[in-house]
Amino acid sequence: MRDVLGPTEGIFRTKEHGHYRRIDDFVSLYVMNFEVLQSFSLAMALRDLICIQITIKGSYHRLVGDHVERVNPAQIQITNCPHSTSKTAAGTKLRGIMIACDRQYFLDRFGLRPDNIPALYKPIFLTDSGMVDALRLPPTPSIITTTDQILSCRYEEPLKMIYLKAKTIEIICDVVAQLNAFSLQRGNRVRSVQKKAQAIETAAAIYRREIYNPPTIKQMVLRVGLNRNELAIGFRERFGATPHAYAQRVRMEQAKALLSAGQLSISEVARRVGYEGYSSFSRAYHMHYGHAPSLSAHPDDR
Repeated sequence: MRDVLGPTEGIFRTKEHGHYRRIDDFVSLYVMNFEVLQSFSLAMALRDLICIQITIKGSYHRLVGDHVERVNPAQIQITNCPHSTSKTAAGTKLRGIMIACDRQYFLDRFGLRPDNIPALYKPIFLTDSGMVDALRLPPTPSIITTTDQILSCRYEEPLKMIYLKAKTIEIICDVVAQLNAFSLQRGNRVRSVQKKAQAIETAAAIYRREIYNPPTIKQMVLRVGLNRNELAIGFRERFGATPHAYAQRVRMEQAKALLSAGQLSISEVARRVGYEGYSSFSRAYHMHYGHAPSLSAHPDDR
């Protein structure tokens, strides 16, 4: 990759940006988890590589010559274009990954069946020059979950590298499985009951994992690939509550467990479950359980 940013100080507020991890001799992983402080352009030279872009949050524009397209969240884009430039606006928070894989290795190692690919998109997989347009796929709950796991990985090396390798290969396998079934999926945009159920379980897992700062409904529907009605109906059927009520219940249950353990003050418990102050936490706790948090605290901490 060749970037044209110049000095990057002041451009990114970042958790991770600008680092390719070599998964093996033919596959690399690029992690995007940053906020753009000022608009920037990034030129890439990736010849004869299949690129799988999975964006969970944020969007940017991709330019190939005079062709411009918007890369949106909750979408998988597969490309093979030797030269492209991405432009990202100031204030954008990007969260996602890109996997770059040698084209021939992608075909041979992962068993892609090109005959199942629509003729319009075959050049992506069968020519070294690729094509301008991207092939778009809907993200499955399993791919969204695995991408989230990559972005949230907190292992230290060497465990981190082992973990990221396994998750990257898992995503490629999921994508190839979709591509190999393309002829069966084409034109059918109705999700099966099983896939919707998986998406609801994914959303619930996100709420449990991100207690401190739970996503909004708008953020959640983008992350799990459902619309607002599907998310609301799914949560009512599975948990008997709205998504917001479920997230609040998870926070209060975690708070009660921490209070009962007696190792943290009430104010610290409030911070652990995402409340900035004691008062707002106490009101929410009383509304949920019908009594003050002090009555759930370990006797030694009352």
